[in-house]
Amino acid sequence: MAPNPLVSLASSIHAGPKTFALLIGSGVSASSGVPTGWDVTLDLIRRLAVLQGEDAGDNPVAWYREQVGGEPDYSALLIELAPSPVDRRNLLEPYFEPTDDERADGLKLPTNAHNSIAKLVADGFVKVIVTANFDRLLEAALTEAGVQPKVVSSPDHAAGTLPLAHSRCSIIKVHGDYLSPDLKNTVDELERYDPAIDQLLDEVFDQYGLLVCGWSGKWDPALRNAILRSPGRRFATYWLHRDPIEPEAQEIASHRDAICISIQDADGAFGSLADMVDALTGAADQRPQDTAFAVAQLKKYLPDSAHRIKLHDLLLSETNDAIDQFSDLPMEGEFGDPEYAGRMKVYEEATAKPLKLLATGAFFSDSDKHDELWARCVQLLATRKLATAGMGTMLSMQQYPTVLALYAIALGAVASDRLEPIALALGTIRIQDSGQDLPVGVLASSWEVLDRDRVKRSIEELAHTSTPISDHLLGVLHPAMSEIIRDQEHLEDLFDEVEYLLGLSYASHYDHGHGPTGRMSWRSRFGHNFPGSVVDRHSALLVGKGVFRDNGRLSEIREIYDESIRQAYFR
Repeated sequence: MAPNPLVSLASSIHAGPKTFALLIGSGVSASSGVPTGWDVTLDLIRRLAVLQGEDAGDNPVAWYREQVGGEPDYSALLIELAPSPVDRRNLLEPYFEPTDDERADGLKLPTNAHNSIAKLVADGFVKVIVTANFDRLLEAALTEAGVQPKVVSSPDHAAGTLPLAHSRCSIIKVHGDYLSPDLKNTVDELERYDPAIDQLLDEVFDQYGLLVCGWSGKWDPALRNAILRSPGRRFATYWLHRDPIEPEAQEIASHRDAICISIQDADGAFGSLADMVDALTGAADQRPQDTAFAVAQLKKYLPDSAHRIKLHDLLLSETNDAIDQFSDLPMEGEFGDPEYAGRMKVYEEATAKPLKLLATGAFFSDSDKHDELWARCVQLLATRKLATAGMGTMLSMQQYPTVLALYAIALGAVASDRLEPIALALGTIRIQDSGQDLPVGVLASSWEVLDRDRVKRSIEELAHTSTPISDHLLGVLHPAMSEIIRDQEHLEDLFDEVEYLLGLSYASHYDHGHGPTGRMSWRSRFGHNFPGSVVDRHSALLVGKGVFRDNGRLSEIREIYDESIRQAYFR
């Protein structure tokens, strides 16, 4: 049996989430019935001819050259035919938006390719898409999949956009959107891009692998040049093509050492690709049914005090099982970046089930007895016997499971707006370290446990983010919260509140008042609320449980910590 090259592509995407950018052209939208930009231009010429009492015939371009002069200019045509934004929308919508009859026939709607791409984005495997298409089919597919993409369709958008590494999904429409007055469609317009667009493309083509589909490369010199000037080849390039690759595209494929894959159509190729990646994801979860069963048991035991012993045994058994999986890890020897990432993964896989139980338990918790049980699990992790000799980064990472447990409990508690579970854990659990008795929130802080530079270097998809630890923790905790919070934006807002609480707890232990800042440092600069509302609402509880010494200290430390968050964005 001949090998299927899509298998290699699926494996690469699954093994390196968010390391591949997509570059798609009109071939991806072809089966939808949406016309290409050039098709629209030709039809606008015919419309102009009719308005002048003439017939553009079979060669609208020749008519335009003779009657108007020069090459067809999409922008000039729009100005003449539809001078106002409302006129422009009324003129162009019929080309790109379906009528009721077209919708019934499945025309001008997202194709299987669009929906499969949206699934790859929603599942966390792709986050950057460069497209030469004017339509909004991909945006529609992503919205249906629960993803709100950041769309860059003009130089102004590019200049003010969120950094690619910090956006869940960015669509870069290099030729604009069909309603953009500065849409690029003619030969002259496609020769060069605005510097802001070029700068954004330089980042994409240098820092990401590339998956090309539906783009011939023949008519887009500025886009070709953007790829050719990029030196980046850290990740592979895959080129999906139905027809023979054009000479202009062949130059790019050679420059990127592209793996060229012949396909029948984009719908089938992306459908198969998404299915393969999904299958790999399913195979990677060794105990999905086991985890679901444990969560179901927890939900059954939690509201009934008659099951309190069963609930206790379930949580402690799962926590101890996790501890057994990493109790004898070596701490001495050579640990490069791959080994560092591998060690993190060991802890993450071992704690996956307990984290889901803790997050779910904290969310549904409604009694002190429940809160004490979650805290007991954290205490087991935090006070287990740890190695004292070996490589420093590996010794510090021993408390990584405790960090994850604190985050899981905090996320569940913040999501339910009942902070007793995390307040009890932070306020009562102490760890002995070098003769000191320290709060768990200090020694089991992401600042103390993980090495920012090692995390950034060792995990490919974090190479270009300014907050690698925070971004990674969000990804690790996402499965634990998947059945509680389904909206990604809401989860990220809650995550900011959790990191604010944990960071503030850490900062309060030191006179300098500084602590880990994470994603909130840049999210608060890009339209998201500055975190702290949860602490505002529950300050009396947090002081009463011993997380903070008193209200005066809390106010004092917040002033310092808030300023450190604002300044972190510029560091």
